[in-house]
Amino acid sequence: MKPRSTYRSRLRLAAVAALLLPGALAASPALAHDALSSTTPAQDAVVTAAPETVSVTLTQPPTDSASLNLSVITVTDSAGTTVSDGKVVVDGPTLATKTVPGSPGTYTVLWRAVSSDGHPIEGKYTFTVQAPASAATSEPAVSATPSAEAGTPSAAAQSTATAIPAAPRPNDDNAPLTVGIALGLLAAALGVTWWVRRRNANRGA
Repeated sequence: MKPRSTYRSRLRLAAVAALLLPGALAASPALAHDALSSTTPAQDAVVTAAPETVSVTLTQPPTDSASLNLSVITVTDSAGTTVSDGKVVVDGPTLATKTVPGSPGTYTVLWRAVSSDGHPIEGKYTFTVQAPASAATSEPAVSATPSAEAGTPSAAAQSTATAIPAAPRPNDDNAPLTVGIALGLLAAALGVTWWVRRRNANRGA
């Protein structure tokens, strides 16, 4: 009885294995698909200038053929203009394409390749190109009015100088009267002197 029981157990295990084997074989290719490992520029990165090259790196080198164009990378700027050149260079697990500068803002990268197991894989990510700051804001404003030369009084100094009132002129309204009095006194003195001399002369005679 014991050998027969062991035989039946083996048959049951074989039947279970036969049922599970197709599912395991079907799941293994899916588990072997390559995946995105990294990107340049990084996903959601903010850069100050548009990159010259955009690349994606997979976990395994993809199946690629230049004649079949199996790998594709398309880069568009914020205005929806394609800035990639349409050519993809595969170097090991890295796929790269050259780009030209586009409009500042959000850039979108669409990529597609054939996994090393023969299944197509694709993805999408974005990064941001920040608009450069205006150079005019960083430069000091240049005054259109030439600066005053050394030694030349400024406008404020000139206005201060002109604000000082001039000294009042002396009042000469009584000048004629003063001159007349002086002449009268002089004539009187001369007259007295002449009279004294004449009187002395008469006494001596």
